[in-house]
Amino acid sequence: MTIAVQIKTKLTVRDALQFEKLHNDLKDGPLKNRLSILTFLLYLGNSNDQSRDRHFSFPDMRLGLNSPMASTSRQTTQVSVSQGQIVPLGSTENILRGPPLHPTRIFNEESVPEDILVQDLIYSFQGIEGKVLKLDSSYGFQIDPRANVNRTHKQAVLRLAALGYLHNVVTRGLERMSAACAGRVADSFVAALHQELSEYYRFIAIMQEEINRAQSPLGMDGVTLSHLHLWAYEPLESLKWLASIVRACTGQKGGALASAVYSFSHHGDPGVKQLVKRILEKVCDPLHTMLIRWIAEGELDDPREEFFIEARSDVTEDKMWHQKYQVRDSMVPSFISKAQARKILGTGKNINFLREVCKDSAPLQERHRENFRHNSAEDSNVEALFDMDPDGPLQTMMETAFKETSIRVVEILTKQYNLMEHLQGIKGYLLLGQGHFIQHLMHLLEPELAKPANSLNTHNLYPILETAIRATSAKFDDVDVQRRLYVESLAPSENETGWDVFILDYNVDGPIGTILEPCRETYQTVFFSLWRAKRMESILSGIWKRQTTSAKIFRKMPEVLPIQNHIHLITSSMVHLVHQMQYYFLFEVIECSWDIFAKQLGQASSLDDIITAHNNFVESVKRGTLLDENSQELMDHLRSVYRPILELQSLEETFLARAMQEYEERMTAEDIIENKLYPSKKWGRTTSSDAEGSKRTNLFTKYLATLSLNLKLLSRNYQDRVKKFLLMLASAEDVSLQLLSVRLDFNEYYKSKDSRLVAPLTYQHRRQSEQSFPVSK
Repeated sequence: MTIAVQIKTKLTVRDALQFEKLHNDLKDGPLKNRLSILTFLLYLGNSNDQSRDRHFSFPDMRLGLNSPMASTSRQTTQVSVSQGQIVPLGSTENILRGPPLHPTRIFNEESVPEDILVQDLIYSFQGIEGKVLKLDSSYGFQIDPRANVNRTHKQAVLRLAALGYLHNVVTRGLERMSAACAGRVADSFVAALHQELSEYYRFIAIMQEEINRAQSPLGMDGVTLSHLHLWAYEPLESLKWLASIVRACTGQKGGALASAVYSFSHHGDPGVKQLVKRILEKVCDPLHTMLIRWIAEGELDDPREEFFIEARSDVTEDKMWHQKYQVRDSMVPSFISKAQARKILGTGKNINFLREVCKDSAPLQERHRENFRHNSAEDSNVEALFDMDPDGPLQTMMETAFKETSIRVVEILTKQYNLMEHLQGIKGYLLLGQGHFIQHLMHLLEPELAKPANSLNTHNLYPILETAIRATSAKFDDVDVQRRLYVESLAPSENETGWDVFILDYNVDGPIGTILEPCRETYQTVFFSLWRAKRMESILSGIWKRQTTSAKIFRKMPEVLPIQNHIHLITSSMVHLVHQMQYYFLFEVIECSWDIFAKQLGQASSLDDIITAHNNFVESVKRGTLLDENSQELMDHLRSVYRPILELQSLEETFLARAMQEYEERMTAEDIIENKLYPSKKWGRTTSSDAEGSKRTNLFTKYLATLSLNLKLLSRNYQDRVKKFLLMLASAEDVSLQLLSVRLDFNEYYKSKDSRLVAPLTYQHRRQSEQSFPVSK
């Protein structure tokens, strides 16, 4: 017998054939000392026979291992999938065939043979009960208590039976997920795990083939539990992870399911990382497809609500940007940051905003779509989605798409829809930046607004508004800005006049409305507050003019002079406060906020940047004009400071009417005296006329005394309110309000009246001020 023949007798049939092929190749080759090498190999084989428990080679059984031997085994072993179990084709009878022993024989024997335990374990690996191993719903596979299994084998069998339990955990979990119909991501997850299980089934088929080969008449030793323990080590580890992943993903869908899988990727074992990576690639494929379609075309194909962008079908076009598309937080995968999710959201929103609101069909969109599809096909892959490399192709494409669409939106708003002109119009008309127009409009509206509020007809105010525009510099504004101005009235209450319900508004729609409409109510509130302050200024200006004009007339009535002086002093004090408040609101608050807003607007690169800058501007104006929640007490008290102005107007108008009436009667009496004295040379005075004149003078004197008392009370009340207001300003957190308090009391008149205005603005002082001066209602 030659050495080659001796070697072949020690090999399995397959290995013997492979050896013969290799040996024939060596005969034709230039290898020297071929006989010596064969002799050495035979010697090694004889030496190993004494220490090894088997003399045939077995392919590497690791799950998913692509070794040459494993590949050979896979090529020679055809696999059939049936009901989630895999068996080699052509050898089904060999797999299912156990040793020809009746169960009663097994249970009556002193110990169950090891080959029966090995075959039962192969069945359990597929979730099938055997002769000895029975399935327990709670604990997996257990040894039949009737079977007599020695202690050593029992421990080994129970350890290996865990593989079948894990297999059942995975398959049952996948069955539940498939039945739930949770969506495409869940379906991809199920398919990915079935693919992993197919490798596991291939491993079982190879083991079964080795068992069948050992039972063939070639005289080879059998497969032992030790062999199974060695071969099943890595499949067991893999199934442990698969079972953990299935448990974590049960009940999840979409991005949440992807996050659950991704959480297993942070592991130090390279094998586990590769396993999770393979599953993630399958799971993220539907999300990747949805993402590409969203940022390329702005379309959502998400019937099962798996994607992290959601669309509301009930939202109208004018609210599209703010309400239609939102980030679905529960579906944002953990490998996508909030900033990235917002950019992804913004890209699709930009596309839809251009298409639906701006009606923009510029070539940019088509070019963007085609370029994106081309780059996506060439550079992007699913792995890039959960890898999220900042410099990767997917991130680069997303950044490019966001920038291109955002820049296009900004260009449309600023150039085609004249955003800046509309903002200037709102600043000029609603924030009282057009001083000449506002003053003239107030003068024209005075007769109408003096009427009761319930009788105010807004249709009668439109011609007045147009007249004010044509008569002032407002006529040079853009025609589109002028036509958007209109008047509105608030719901009237009892005893209110038109002044209390009049509102000047600015109509916005289309793309501009996306920016301005959400702040419309705030603009109305600010206008109403500034309009009231402007009216106080107008009232005081009217009082000043009338007092200045009447001073010349009433020179012959010296008893009126103290009243006029008192009114003059009160008016001067009120004018100073109103002017300072107007300056603070219009210049220090609005103009300074506008300057910051204009700079931010020039730097804005997206619609969200514009909206954010505009919202910051509006909030700054609202806060600066004391209309936010934190300044509610200050504004309420400022309104109480304005009330004496209305009372002074009433007293001054009554005084002027009474004084003018008294003046005219005196002038009439003097005319009578003059006309009667000279022509007829008779006296123009009679006892009755003197008595009547004396009575009228006494009544007027009493009226002046009462008026003087009322003015003193009004002045004291006004000063008390101003003093409280100054203390509230001095105690405010805002430094600009503290400085405003100093400016309002420029001559330190109120500081001399109350030492608390001199005290340092400590926290304790502020608490004392708040306790000492409750807000006047």
